[in-house]
Amino acid sequence: MSQRLHTGRLVLTPKDPGYLPNDLAAILEKLQSIGLINGEVPGEASRYLLGDRFMQLVTFLGCSPSIQLEPGEADESYCYLAIAGPYQSPHLLYGKNSTPPRCESCRKRITDWRTVIKIWRDSTPNCLTTCPHCGHQQNPISYDWRQSAGSGRLFLLIENIFPQEAIPAPALLDQLCKATGNQPWHYFYQQEEYQTPPSIEAESENMNA
Repeated sequence: MSQRLHTGRLVLTPKDPGYLPNDLAAILEKLQSIGLINGEVPGEASRYLLGDRFMQLVTFLGCSPSIQLEPGEADESYCYLAIAGPYQSPHLLYGKNSTPPRCESCRKRITDWRTVIKIWRDSTPNCLTTCPHCGHQQNPISYDWRQSAGSGRLFLLIENIFPQEAIPAPALLDQLCKATGNQPWHYFYQQEEYQTPPSIEAESENMNA
C-alpha cells in the first residue's frame, strides 16, 4: 500500500525549549474549557477531537477553507490535536518545509544546519556550536527557524494543516501561557515526507542522545 503524502501540522510549544510544563492535565483542561478540543478520539491515545471554537482560536488564511474536524471514512485525513512529549530533554522537530536557521548574532543563515545538528546531538545537551560566518557560539536549540522548525519538551500538534495555512489566535497563545504559569508559547509548522502517526520518535532528533 502506498504512503499518503503528509499534509503538515501546526505545532504549539513553549518559547523556552528547555521548559517542561509540570501539569499536562491542566493544559488539556484549559484547552477543553476554551473550546479548542472536545474529548479524546475514540480508541486513539493522546489524540483529541477539535472543539466548537477551534475555528475562532485558529485563524485560517485565504477564503472559505474546507476543514474536516471529525473522522470520516477509513484513512481519510481530518484535523485533530495530538500530544508529543513530555520529554526529559528538548527535541527538535523539522521536516521537508524547514529552511536554514539564522545565527542570533549576525543573522546569516546556517546552510549546513543538518550537519551542525548531528554533531551537536552527539555531544552534550549544552554544547555550543560556532557560526561559520561570524564565529558566534550558541546552543543550536536557540536557532531562529522562522517557524519552519522548533525545539521543546512538549508539543501540541494540530494535524493536517498545511504550512502557513493557519495561525493560532493571540487568545489561544494567551490561554496556554496562563495554563503554564505565565510561560510564553509560540508556534511553527512541520511537514514530513509521508503521513505518520503522531509519535515523533521517527521525525524528531533527541537533543540528549
